[in-house]
Amino acid sequence: MTDAAIRKEFDLFFCEKLAKSFGGLRAVDGFDLELRAGEIVGLIGPNGAGKTTVFNLITGLERTDSGQAYFERRYITGLPAHRIAHLGIARTFQNIRLLGQLSVLDNVKVAYHCHARYGLVAAALRLPSFRRAERDIARKSMAFLEFLGLEGEAGKPAGSLPYGRRRRLELARALATEAKLLLLDEPAAGLNETETAELTAVIRRIRSELGVTVLLIEHDMKMVMGLCDRLVVLNFGRTIARGTPAEVGADPEVIEAYLGRPKEECVKQADGAETAEPAPPKQPLRPRRLDERR
Repeated sequence: MTDAAIRKEFDLFFCEKLAKSFGGLRAVDGFDLELRAGEIVGLIGPNGAGKTTVFNLITGLERTDSGQAYFERRYITGLPAHRIAHLGIARTFQNIRLLGQLSVLDNVKVAYHCHARYGLVAAALRLPSFRRAERDIARKSMAFLEFLGLEGEAGKPAGSLPYGRRRRLELARALATEAKLLLLDEPAAGLNETETAELTAVIRRIRSELGVTVLLIEHDMKMVMGLCDRLVVLNFGRTIARGTPAEVGADPEVIEAYLGRPKEECVKQADGAETAEPAPPKQPLRPRRLDERR
């Protein structure tokens, strides 16, 4: 068997050479990723690096120009988003997308209906099979709210929740699709330090108690370094590093991508001067938000 065949045989998720262009802009260029069951992996990079586009390609919101992806040994490239969600890949978004007028519980029930086991006729006539299925959906949806600490707000309109609670509701809704792979797009955006710490604990529980594999995009480096098993770094659509948080944090190319080159190096390259003072040694990337460029 080839290396690619071995990876797609044994990994939960595997993709290779994913590419996507928008006009003349190459947003993703030859992206490869392997995910094993039970991992928490971070996909990081400066703003505009192509991270969200990778999520869109994996979940079917954008069609790839080239490349292939497999989930649980199934070829999923080109499948529509609802089919990929039904197979077990769910996601959240940078901007919260809840149904604000519906109750907290109904927001979760809506997501669970992708697994409803009744047809249009049963629903229209409210047959016993429909009522049984609806009771089961309500029970399971409530269990996800309890898992996220939202059971006391089940009857409230989703739009009335504070920002941090709405973030949790979005997580509950994604989990209600019975996801095996959960893609989180900047889940800590807008949260304070306490809320971020609580979210980190929740993500660990999602892995340990629900057995869900997590791929997340996040700019909060303190959270990323403490939470993720592995990191993959994108810059201008290309993977520039991958490894453990410690390995990636000390990688010179990663540091340059985020922090830029020292002034002395830039001057030296511009005018060929050999007398410029040597650049100080680069230090490991400090835990901080990566969108805070210098």
